[in-house]
Amino acid sequence: MSLDRPILSVEGVSRRYRLPRRTLFGPAPQLAAVQDASLVVGRGEVLGIVGESGSGKSTLARMVVGLERPDGGTIRIDGTDPHRCGRAELRHRRRRMQMVFQDPFGSLDPRRSIGWSVTEPLLAAGLPRAERVSTALDMLGRVGIDPGAASRYPHEFSGGQRQRIAIARALVTRPALLVADEPVASLDVSVQAQILNLLMDLHAEFGLSMLVISHDLAVIASICDRVAVMRAGRILETGATRAVLTAPAHAYTKELVSAFG
Repeated sequence: MSLDRPILSVEGVSRRYRLPRRTLFGPAPQLAAVQDASLVVGRGEVLGIVGESGSGKSTLARMVVGLERPDGGTIRIDGTDPHRCGRAELRHRRRRMQMVFQDPFGSLDPRRSIGWSVTEPLLAAGLPRAERVSTALDMLGRVGIDPGAASRYPHEFSGGQRQRIAIARALVTRPALLVADEPVASLDVSVQAQILNLLMDLHAEFGLSMLVISHDLAVIASICDRVAVMRAGRILETGATRAVLTAPAHAYTKELVSAFG
């Protein structure tokens, strides 16, 4: 792993939201969700972002994959800013980065079979139908879902199985970067371990770079090479996971580690 040519580079990124006016003629207040955030993800690296709810972690993740546009700063995937390129280039870049959400229903259409949901991202690649189907079925098998269940619907599966299906959908285009936003927060503890093990197996198999968002230091400690600590929209500390957990430099990080036990 090298940070000299990172797969992801975030430099001085900020994002603000306009809030409702408090008075009829007064200015609308703003919430600074992300403030001057910078980080890099090396090729093949797993970087974790940890912080309490409302710290700006998910907003930063959504900007990385292009779901939100930053108000300032730059984001580069493979050296290209997805927010400053043409539509065709943007479609190509978005296939290079995919996202897994906390709630798999965010990426699975309840009215469509899981086979359709996993196949759908391949439409933009222009592959023949037979190749799209075979690729999707293969990916379902790789995440531990019986390909014979491809005609079933999301509600017919458990929460852990749905997250596996969502992971298959995210990886079917073979992205270089996977952003996982609280990927196990809604699952039972035993199922959490299974999903984390699956992510690490896929990371090793495909040489994935990963950005993992979590409020849980145990999740970060189990799978991340490095960790960035975030609070109130700012990244306070970044370093090797073991070093940050054993010798935190920032007072807030010390609080997190103390609570982690």
